[in-house]
Amino acid sequence: MGCEELIGALRRSADEKIRLIWKEAEEEAGKIREEARRKISELLEDYMKTQSSAARTEAEKIFSAAANKARMTSLSSQKILSDRVFLLALSCLPLLRNERYGDVFSDIARELPRFPWQRVRVNPDDRHLAKEYFPGVEILADENIVGGVDAMAEAGKIRVINTFEKRLERAWVDILPGLIKDIYREVSDEGSPSES
Repeated sequence: MGCEELIGALRRSADEKIRLIWKEAEEEAGKIREEARRKISELLEDYMKTQSSAARTEAEKIFSAAANKARMTSLSSQKILSDRVFLLALSCLPLLRNERYGDVFSDIARELPRFPWQRVRVNPDDRHLAKEYFPGVEILADENIVGGVDAMAEAGKIRVINTFEKRLERAWVDILPGLIKDIYREVSDEGSPSES
C-alpha cells in the first residue's frame, strides 16, 4: 500500500470517525434539547400550579373578605332597620291610650307585687289613676312615660318598671324577627312587577 493509499484510507477513516462523532454529538444534542424541553415544560407546569394555587389562595382571601364585608353590611343595615322600626313602634305607643286605657292602667298596676311603694312615676295624665291605685305614695309626673307605672321602694333600691316603653323593649327581641320578615316581604313584593 502506497503512501497515497494510506493517506486516503486514513482520510476515509477520519471522515468516518468525524461523521460518527458528529452523529453522536447530534444525537447527544437532541437528547439535551429534549431534556431541556422536558425540564422547561415541568418548570412551566410547576409554575402554573404554583401560580394557580397562589391565585386560588388570593381569590379565596378576596371572596372571604367580600363575604365578611357583606355580612357586616347586612348586620349594620339590619341594626339600622331595627332601630328605626323600634323608634316607629315607640311613636305608636300613644295609640294605646284609647278609651280602654283606664282598664289597661288598672291591669298594669295590679301586676306590681304588693309592696310598700314609696314613689311612683307615671305619665302626667295618669296622676289621678296613680293616686287611686297607690294611695299615700309620692306620685311623680314623667312626660317620658307614655303609659304604665315605674314604682320604687327602699330609696330606689327596689324598682319595678312596668311601662309601655319597657314592655316594648322587653318584647322587642320576640317581635323584631316577624317585623323584619314582613318588611323584607313587603319590599320584595314592591320590587316585583304586579300581576294584572
